[in-house]
Amino acid sequence: MKRMIKGQAAGPILALALIFAAAFFLALDMTPAEAWTYEELVEVYGTKEESMPEARELKEALLSEAGELDGLGLWRSIIDSSTPHRKRAANALKLIEILFPQGDTSRWEEVSGFWYPALIPRPLAAFDAVYYAAMGLLELDEPGAPWLARELMSGLRRSSRSAHIAMREAPAEYAPIVAGLDERTGLSPMGGWPSGELVGSLPFARPVRFSISADWALVMGMTFLDNSGVPTSGMGPYAWDRKRGAIYRVTDGSDDGVWWRR
Repeated sequence: MKRMIKGQAAGPILALALIFAAAFFLALDMTPAEAWTYEELVEVYGTKEESMPEARELKEALLSEAGELDGLGLWRSIIDSSTPHRKRAANALKLIEILFPQGDTSRWEEVSGFWYPALIPRPLAAFDAVYYAAMGLLELDEPGAPWLARELMSGLRRSSRSAHIAMREAPAEYAPIVAGLDERTGLSPMGGWPSGELVGSLPFARPVRFSISADWALVMGMTFLDNSGVPTSGMGPYAWDRKRGAIYRVTDGSDDGVWWRR
């Protein structure tokens, strides 16, 4: 049964959202029949307005349940397949609070550095935090869960760099995540979720192991990371092999002794 929209849902915020949505469809030369009717827009945005307080309450509850771990410990727990869904969501949310300024996932470009001594890039672990939080939340049977997951993923989308690195070239888990978000919320972001090539699988972050030459990294189509662990369009001291799920040091020597993950 569809949730009824309360009278206050048609307030100023909802009205502005509807106007913006209508302008978007007009800009795309789309008619309501091709997109949404006014009544459908009222219902879906009203549902969002009602659900966000529940999402915030759920976030606070989950943060209170997160483990007493440092960033590296939290990351290891969320990528562990044996971690229960609720605990994974809780620990991932806490990791987001640690890595992203003010817990804002749109500020990915401010995340930098490595966890030592494991030498794990924090910018890539930040992507993991958002992805694993979304996956854990989508497994929860709570009304605010999909909306909280949507808010986290939408934050990554708002940063052009993170959208390009983590969504336009995304791990295999991306497709079912955004499909689940659209199904559970009924609301895709304006313009839709970024689409592109699916490469490799989670986690994004890996410990730096072994060495490889820059030439071979280029031949294999790897992504270079700079000294702060951030993906760069140029050369860098580390090479990220997204297909195989590995990160190497870049050297000027031969490739003897390189360990290839299969």
